[in-house]
Amino acid sequence: MIKEWQTDGIFLWLNEEVCLFQQYNTQFYTLGPTGTGNCGLLSDCFKTQIATAAAAAAATITVDDDDDITNGDYIGIQLDGGTIQWTTVNGVPAANVVTLTAVLTGAAAVDNYVFTYTNKISRPLKITEARVRDTDDVDTPLRIVTSRNEFMSQADKETTGRVLDVHYNPDITDGQLYTWPVCGTTDITDRIIMTVQRVIEDFDASTNNFDGPPEALRALVWGLAAEIGPEYGVDVVSGKGTIVSVNAEKYYNRLKRYYRQYDPVQIRP
Repeated sequence: MIKEWQTDGIFLWLNEEVCLFQQYNTQFYTLGPTGTGNCGLLSDCFKTQIATAAAAAAATITVDDDDDITNGDYIGIQLDGGTIQWTTVNGVPAANVVTLTAVLTGAAAVDNYVFTYTNKISRPLKITEARVRDTDDVDTPLRIVTSRNEFMSQADKETTGRVLDVHYNPDITDGQLYTWPVCGTTDITDRIIMTVQRVIEDFDASTNNFDGPPEALRALVWGLAAEIGPEYGVDVVSGKGTIVSVNAEKYYNRLKRYYRQYDPVQIRP
């Protein structure tokens, strides 16, 4: 029932800000707990810079600030060749020195960027807004192409440059995000910031809490009553049992109105 509610788009409390770190010449990214895309909650994503030049095969790097870097974090290092190498942090950083699980595959000069995050996001159900953010944290809106046919009909999908369009397929386990143009070496430090709607968490044990606010509980209670009532011989269509279906609809509609998203309307002469 809860999963069906989400198709109405009412669960605004499930909206999250996420950050995708781009990869060179990559046309699509898989987003989710087992996805190949390096995508975390925006509040969990950080950047710093190389303080001391690191050579290829180096097992450690020295950064400007290690305050937001922890053991086990995913870490991406901008290499001089124009790509970002991803590995993990091996041990607690000390005095701004970060030990890497895999050695550098190329050199990293002073002021090259270093990105970190701790956990991959859960599979997004929908992307409601997207923008590209540069290293000065300046955002530029992106166009979300909802039509798969429109996006796939672009002639040259390997064009490199700063991303303009994105298309998202939620799939089942990990979602698929397509970008156009694909990331080139000059745009490798740009991040794609998105407002996404995550899938509501299952609660299938008595110890689980409802993944929602208190004001949604009455709609949940009456909705469940209407859902399982017939299994216990309650006629929710006629007779005394109709109060169940009436209240279920009433409180659900109240919840839907309360969590309705209002978009701005512009009127021009």
